Amino acid sequence: MIIIPQTKGGVGKSTVAMQVIAPYLYKKHGKKVTYIEIDDENNDSQSFTRTQIVNKRMLGTNKLTELDELILMDDKHEIIVDVGGNKTSTLVLEEIKKVGSFGNVKWIIPLGDGELDGKNAIATMKKIKKIEQNMEDNILFALNRAISMDKDYIEEQFINFFGHKYLDSNSVICDFVKDPKYFPVKNDKVITMSRYLGSTVWEMAYNNTDFAKKAMQAKELGDIESARKFLFFRRIQTEAKDYVLGTLNKIFTDLDKWLEIKK
Repeated sequence: MIIIPQTKGGVGKSTVAMQVIAPYLYKKHGKKVTYIEIDDENNDSQSFTRTQIVNKRMLGTNKLTELDELILMDDKHEIIVDVGGNKTSTLVLEEIKKVGSFGNVKWIIPLGDGELDGKNAIATMKKIKKIEQNMEDNILFALNRAISMDKDYIEEQFINFFGHKYLDSNSVICDFVKDPKYFPVKNDKVITMSRYLGSTVWEMAYNNTDFAKKAMQAKELGDIESARKFLFFRRIQTEAKDYVLGTLNKIFTDLDKWLEIKK
């Protein structure tokens, strides 16, 4: 089971869950995986109305005991749990602490580049430490909305994670974890586009629709507006492929080093 908590809202938990982890596990297992969203206030998974890579399920905080059996049974990482921010993450972590993780859970903590993101990531990590004996091997940080994938740029953007010798910060992840594992998630408008289209970027990239051909056919029929529409989708499809090649495939390589997927 992959659990994605953070005590702060708005750090991109659903982006990491649906745009990164869902396609990765779908590729690994060759079938749909289960996506569980626990959030009494928001339902971000509603954006993904056309996705074909997950079976979606909502779980209220009044039914958290159902997680116990799911954690016990899922030793192949076929379930993603996207946990809402604020008190929801705290409630979920408190529930899991009661029964333990059975060695079946990997944790991904997302954070942006703000100082509060760092403080809340540390708070989340401390709660996980009460559950996991081998915490450092089981936690991965997702540096969300990275402006660049360049390592030097990432280190300067995410001062809350790496720290900086010339700048003071009271919330630096590296002060609490020795050699923390992480992956950057580059910010891109194609992520926003994918939500409006109800799909993931990965699925958009591998959509078999030949939009160029459709644009040509529309032009020949004199339907210029439809031709423009198909050109638009062709451009989005190309941008999605670029994002997969430039960002997602690099993350998938990092995940291969961290996750052991049982067949």
